Amino acid sequence: MAFRSFGSVDLSPSECYDMLVNVVTPRPIALVSTVSADGMQNLAPFSYFQLGGTSPPSLMISPTLSPEGTEKDTLVNVSATREFVVNIVTREMVEEMNITSVRVGPTEDEWKLACFTPIASDIVRPPRVAESPVHLECTVFKIIRHGDGPSASNYVIGEVVRFHVDDAMLEGQMMLAEKLHTVGRLGGDNYIDTGVPERFRLARPSTPLSRQ
Repeated sequence: MAFRSFGSVDLSPSECYDMLVNVVTPRPIALVSTVSADGMQNLAPFSYFQLGGTSPPSLMISPTLSPEGTEKDTLVNVSATREFVVNIVTREMVEEMNITSVRVGPTEDEWKLACFTPIASDIVRPPRVAESPVHLECTVFKIIRHGDGPSASNYVIGEVVRFHVDDAMLEGQMMLAEKLHTVGRLGGDNYIDTGVPERFRLARPSTPLSRQ
């Protein structure tokens, strides 16, 4: 093999992004529900999402800073309330998940735009997405900020305090992975359906959408 090598300082932020998201694949998608300090609900997808450990059970999401270098609503909310819910995304709900990625103001309701159904959590305040077969209620253990300016990292480490799993996905208390057809993010507009498997394309919407 013949390699080309790049120093990270020699690449622009957009080139670094393009390199990473096309190499670190497939990435699972966390549809994260939060509430603001004054009770406003928010729903947003993150493919910067991964497990931590199991003693205690933990996971990580990274809501990077916006292109303007400001904090996204999810980061603002988890910083204030220290709670969030990870809703696992399946192929059946991927179109609606994609709608929640639209950049809207903090008073806009992504739940209504995507027509997702909120149901109460047991321990934390953010609601769960009824259409998702698995919900992970989390409290914030720590937020680690790395870098500054546009696209800087914010590693939100959450401790899972409650699992909710569709009974059809279980045998006793064991998860039947073959029944959970999750969606993985690839580079660009590309995704993969783990149940098929099948690659497919899904362009991110550029403007807020209204639903009847």
